[in-house]
This record gives sequence, C-alpha cells and structure tokens, in this order.
Amino acid sequence: MKIYRDQDADLSLLAGKTIAVIGYGNQGRAQALNLRDSGLAVLVGNRADSYSEQARQDGFAVFSLTEAARQGEVILLLIPDEILPAVFAQEIAPALEAGDTLVFASGYNIAFGYLQPPEDVDVVLVAPRMIGAGVRDLYQAGRGFPAFIGVAQDHSGQAQERALALAKGIGATKMGAVEVSFAQEAELDLFTEQCFGPAFGQVLMSAVNLLLDEGYPPEAVLLELYMSGEFSYTLAKIAELGMIEQTRLHSRTSQYGSISRGLRFMLPELRQRMAQGLEEIRSGEFAREWSAEQAAGCPTLESLQETARALPLYQFENELRAALGDTPDLGSFLASSTGAAPQHTKPGPIPKESWLERLLQRLTHRARTQPALPPLDATQASEIISRFLEYAAHDANLQEFAQDRQITSHYLLKDIELEFYLSFLDGEVTGGLGAPPETAQVRLETSAEVLDGMFSGSIDATRAALSGKIVFGGDTRLALGIQRIQGDLRHLYQKAREEVLGSKS
Repeated sequence: MKIYRDQDADLSLLAGKTIAVIGYGNQGRAQALNLRDSGLAVLVGNRADSYSEQARQDGFAVFSLTEAARQGEVILLLIPDEILPAVFAQEIAPALEAGDTLVFASGYNIAFGYLQPPEDVDVVLVAPRMIGAGVRDLYQAGRGFPAFIGVAQDHSGQAQERALALAKGIGATKMGAVEVSFAQEAELDLFTEQCFGPAFGQVLMSAVNLLLDEGYPPEAVLLELYMSGEFSYTLAKIAELGMIEQTRLHSRTSQYGSISRGLRFMLPELRQRMAQGLEEIRSGEFAREWSAEQAAGCPTLESLQETARALPLYQFENELRAALGDTPDLGSFLASSTGAAPQHTKPGPIPKESWLERLLQRLTHRARTQPALPPLDATQASEIISRFLEYAAHDANLQEFAQDRQITSHYLLKDIELEFYLSFLDGEVTGGLGAPPETAQVRLETSAEVLDGMFSGSIDATRAALSGKIVFGGDTRLALGIQRIQGDLRHLYQKAREEVLGSKS
C-alpha cells in the first residue's frame, strides 16, 4: 500500500506559479486559505455574489472565472459537478494556455466524459476526503486529513509531482494521500452515496419504525439510536481504532451481543443490491439518468425531497432538538451551503413540557381520523381492481401523464394470490389482471390490505414501504414518477371500491 506523505511532496514545484481557485464555496475557501498559508500565490475566480465578497474580506484578489483562469497556471475547479461542464466550456477553456494544470476535486466529469480538457494541459485529481470546514480546521490544527490524488493527463511530465505538491499545500500529505484513477474516485464516491449510505439509512429507518410500532416512546427511540451523539462518537472511534478494536470501548454485554447477533444481518441480497448499484455507476447508467433528470428540471429530486420532509421522523427530529435546547437554524444552514436565501424564518422555542404530547398526537392522529378499513376478500379485490383498471384506461389525466412515457407497473398481492398491471405507453393507459405481457419497469409486492389502504388513503404509502410492508423493485426513478398521479389513482380506486362494495350491500 503506497501512501504519500509530506516527505514525498515538493512544494517548490509550485513556487512562482499563480494558483487560481475557481469557486469560493466550502472547499474553495478552505483550500485557498490553506494554499496561501503554505506560502503559495493564490487568487480567486467567482461570480459577483456573497462568496466573492467573502474572498475579498479574506484578503484575496477576486476576478471573473475567465480572468482567473487566464491568470492562473494551476487552476483548481471547485464548483459543483452538475454545472462544471457548461462553465468550463464557456468560461474556463477559452482562457487556458499550453502547460497549465487543471485540478479537479471530483473525478465525475472526466470519468463519465462530460468534460474534455485540451491535450496540452495537465489534468490531475486532488480530492480531500473531508468536508471544507474540516479541511481548514485540520490544517490549522496541524493534523491534516486524507485525500485521493490521480492523473488523467500528463502533458508536462510532472503531473503527479504537481498533484502531490498541491496535496501538501492544502494539508493532505500530513495524514496521507492515496493514488486512484479519476474513474475509481468517482465510482467510490457514488457507491458511498447510492449504496452504502442508503443501505445504512434504510437500516436506521427500519429500526425507528419497528420500535415506534412496538410502542417505545419516540423521544427514547431517537435518542437511543442516534440523536444522543453516541453513535457518531462510535463511528469516530471506528475510524481511529478500527472496527474490531473499538469494541473494547463498550461493555462485554455489548461486545457479545453485537458479534453473536451480527451474523443475522449478513444478507446475500444486500451484497447483490450493492453490486447492482455499483454496476449502474460503472456503466454510466446513473450518470446518464442524472443528466436527463437535470435536463428535465429535477422533478424527481424535488419529489424525493418533499417526500422525505413529509415523513413523521423529520418532524420528530425537529421537535426533539427543540426540546433539548439545541436547534440549528436549518434555513440559514442550507443557505450557507447552497447560496440560496432561506425560505422560512427560524421558529420560536417549543415549550419542553409540551413536545412529547405533540409527538404522540402526531403519531396517533392518522389512526384516529382514518380508521382501518375492513379487509377485502379475493373476490372483492379482484372486482375492484378490474373496475379500477377500466376507469384508468379512459381517464384523461392519466392519458396526459402517459404522453412520451413507457412505464409498466406490476402489482403482486401475495396473500390472495392476485396480480395485475398498469401501463402508461405513449399516451395510452392499459391494464389487466395477471402478469403484464412484457417485463415491467416497476414491481410492487404487498398485501391486499396494504394496497387497499394505500389507494383508499388510510395507510401512508411511504411509511408502509419503510416498514417493509411494501417491497419495490425495478426502476426507482420511474416508481417515484408515478407518485405524481397518486391522487388520480386513489380517486379512481375509491370510485371502483364504493361501486363494488355498494352493489353487494
């Protein structure tokens, strides 16, 4: 294993060179300050906004993106991946000169071919494995942080040496820099975001929902699982000591229970799902999907965010932080991260004596206002679904949704051995009992009771999915897209249900 440290890097390679930091956000500010403190000449390229004003207050000369790139010999591209290709083509590339060094903090655009640098420049990767605030704080503390370095194009014959010098300048070689390719950096980063992170998140959500359903107090559940900070402290110790050795910090009861019961969660399906996610990343499928999503205005992303904020857990967390007296101003935090103005002012303090009562009311409100429906038998379910599909085929709203779409959803009700499908194909809506004639893009498996409750409005579909009562398969993005017409589907289903059950009463 080769880890590059301070002695492997030579800052003198950058002496006399002008370093242009393009983008003065979290990473841009931290790296610009660190490079300057390392004795290097740094200027900043940024739009005329609050970030450029901050750069001036920090003592930097600030220029337009094009002028900064023109003056810089080493150019750090520290703006978001999704806007970088267009910005590069329009404002950076025209200002480049032969022999310049382009420095990326992410391998994404090079790995997936969204950005093509000219052949007469060096193209290197210097990617801190640390958020911007940590890059600055750890540099000032003299501790450093790890980073990935890589070379995609070596025009000068010194590309790797220059990458190492930059890594030293920002403080990374004090802890260690590891060499990877641009593709490896991008794939590892995306894997963490799309496989490991979501898998961990689903484990957490499943645990929260299970314990709430079993009657444990919400405030105790959230504190025990993660909001006390104990779990984050354990993760820090895992990074410091390793997965096994950190167990010595816990009781022997904890050690025995964790190790002996951990075998239950070695699930082959989990590895298979992660392998599927990795293949989507490596093949470029995700990159193409994300590009299409951006071109459409990010409707799926907005839907995801709205859904997440509608979850009971989101409200529980806010209430508990307020009750504990440690509530961050989320609006201000998001504004500092994105440059956007906060949409809401910070709410006033919530009386501590009332928060638990409010949580419990929120938990039980749906149960009080929307009682469970009586279960359907197989015959009733079949008749309702048949009529529902007939109505769907002639509904103008659904036909409009089906324009320029090719989506088939396959529903399986295991408890009554019933399946049906609903297709949206170029303006036409079709469906029927049984399996679809062709492979479905979306697959949903549940019980007749849950499906009936979901379409009738008495069961929260999101929570049912998180608790394992609904299992999705296929293209998640398409499944989320169908949520846009959930209200129309619910209306048609309720009409069919009332007609079928009314005719039998």
